Amino acid sequence: MAFSEIADQRTLTESVDAPTDDTPETATVLLDRARQHATNVAAEHFPDLPVETIEWETSH
Repeated sequence: MAFSEIADQRTLTESVDAPTDDTPETATVLLDRARQHATNVAAEHFPDLPVETIEWETSH
């Protein structure tokens, strides 16, 4: 990772405070985004990991 990439990253607080139109508003939407993120990360870093076998659920 180049220094410029590190310098361009926002802190967690900045990311949370940033207004976006795609902020998940329900547990289902949040779960769907988490599934997609896990799939993307696994495909990039762990190509042999069978992400589709994960049993996703939400708790309240």
